[in-house]
Amino acid sequence: MLRNPLREISMESAHTSETDFMSNLPEDLLLHIIRLSSMKARAAVQTCTISKRWKHLWEFLPDLNFDLKEFNSGYSKQDNEKFSCFVTKMLEHRKTEILDKFRLSCVNLCKEQYGSSINKWTKYAIKHNVRILELVVCICSVGTVLTDNVFACASIEELHLHLSDCCRFGGTGKINLPRLRKLQLHGQSLSNSDFIANLISGCPLLEELWLESFDISSESTICSQKLQHLTLKNCRWVYDLTINAPNLVSFCFFGSIHDLRWIVKQCGSISSLTISGVSLHAGCYDFFSLKNILINLSCLENLELCVSKKIPPRSESHSYYGIINNLKKLSICGHSFDHFPCIWKYLPNLEKLTFWASCQHSHEHYPENKKWDDMLQRAVIEFKRLKVVEVAFATFDDHKRKLVDDLRRLRDVEIATSNRSF
Repeated sequence: MLRNPLREISMESAHTSETDFMSNLPEDLLLHIIRLSSMKARAAVQTCTISKRWKHLWEFLPDLNFDLKEFNSGYSKQDNEKFSCFVTKMLEHRKTEILDKFRLSCVNLCKEQYGSSINKWTKYAIKHNVRILELVVCICSVGTVLTDNVFACASIEELHLHLSDCCRFGGTGKINLPRLRKLQLHGQSLSNSDFIANLISGCPLLEELWLESFDISSESTICSQKLQHLTLKNCRWVYDLTINAPNLVSFCFFGSIHDLRWIVKQCGSISSLTISGVSLHAGCYDFFSLKNILINLSCLENLELCVSKKIPPRSESHSYYGIINNLKKLSICGHSFDHFPCIWKYLPNLEKLTFWASCQHSHEHYPENKKWDDMLQRAVIEFKRLKVVEVAFATFDDHKRKLVDDLRRLRDVEIATSNRSF
């Protein structure tokens, strides 16, 4: 009888370094494994205590993700002190100059005494030529100014700033981000009306811009030859914004149709458009108004559309609806179907239809709706050039399986299912 060598290894020896496969891997590979796992900083340090060979591995991590939530709730004074001490000591004991990604999330660290610490930690990242920087902070301290340092970092390629309203963009330093390609700003107030224009001019390679809960100052301008992707989510005073981006190909908008109409007039090169009208101030999205916007986008091929179920659709005369010939892909939520009946009449060249039963941008609950089933089946029949139908449900039960089977019987098109939200 053949011996089984695995049975000869005792439970104790199975945990020794001789039989520890992971510990025998090269250190560079171990670092890469920890990096791919996207561990937060405290968890990464704790993981390195598993093996003696890993004991100092955390000192060479190229990605640092500091999150106050790792320290219980992050609300108590003790949590704040433990977090501050941990970040400081970890940065002091690092043995490498390589820092690819630095993320700092401490929205509950609101005590004024931590403002200087956050500045110190941020300067550490900048000094080590960080490539991706993300700051999620809330500092109720007028004297705390992060932006003078952040906006003069020549190494940053991707920047995410989530600051509270009490953190205002101030400072008089010149914005110089020569390598920045992706920028996301969330929840900022401006102390300088020319901030956006100065920001864009200081980012000559910027390709993707995301502004969320952002106060657009009067006569602000986005002027860029490189900008390709723009997102405006729940921003105020958007109608004051001027856009000059001839190479813009995708636009994601969360807000009112009146603001959207003004912006789209300036963005004729868009090929992909996402519209979400689920915010409190979104107003009424009717297909007649929406068509007048879309009809002028000659390059538009992909549309994602979601409106609120709380806003009743307006009754319009369908005889005034025009044809949108260029649209090839449509993603639409169930309540948008309710708002735009017979939408297939106006999109004769549609090739892919994605139907969403839920929307992650809205906190609304979408109950079962038999009417959606009927409209979806009708759409599969009426979209003459349809090749692919994707049906996305939060949960998949017998009722939805039957719907998918029924759709497959209607036409010879590809039917895909997923549990993703809009």
